[in-house]
Amino acid sequence: MDELRLIKRIRRKSDLTAADELVRHYYDEIHGFVRKQISNADVALDLTQEIFISMLRTIGHFDVKRSSGFRTWLYRIASNKVVDWYRSRSYRTMTQSVPFDDGKPMDETDFTQQFEDSDFTERICDYVGGLPPDTQRIFRLYIFARYTFSEIANVLGLPEGSVKSKYYRLIRLLRKEFADDE
Repeated sequence: MDELRLIKRIRRKSDLTAADELVRHYYDEIHGFVRKQISNADVALDLTQEIFISMLRTIGHFDVKRSSGFRTWLYRIASNKVVDWYRSRSYRTMTQSVPFDDGKPMDETDFTQQFEDSDFTERICDYVGGLPPDTQRIFRLYIFARYTFSEIANVLGLPEGSVKSKYYRLIRLLRKEFADDE
């Protein structure tokens, strides 16, 4: 797939076929990124749709020369939408009306395995959702999109050392916050 050719067709002619091809190419990947973070399947679908609508509305602002790639730009939109949702009134209303199940206790020796537990993931995402947006983006891109620290630094326009220190500071916070779950 030639992304740049599709982007040019969308920009110049509002080509629906090119837009459809671009969306189809990235849909499953972006939906998976969102779904790992949002436990409600309907909300994840809605957010994924919002991400692609936003992408198509702002594709004129995508600058090939200044960007590190279309995929990176799309993930920036996706992570911003997820952060916005966690900060939204809809999210707060949803979590207040549905009590959390405590889930499994945190196993310090296998954090990754525990994180894959959906109840535990939901609780972690809820906690991270209350943190500053840059910290949320770092966490979400590292954990859910599997970006490297270097890629995250590039996406967010931060020094790699800052990205690493914010991530590891967050991990220490999470360990402290969920230590009682053991």
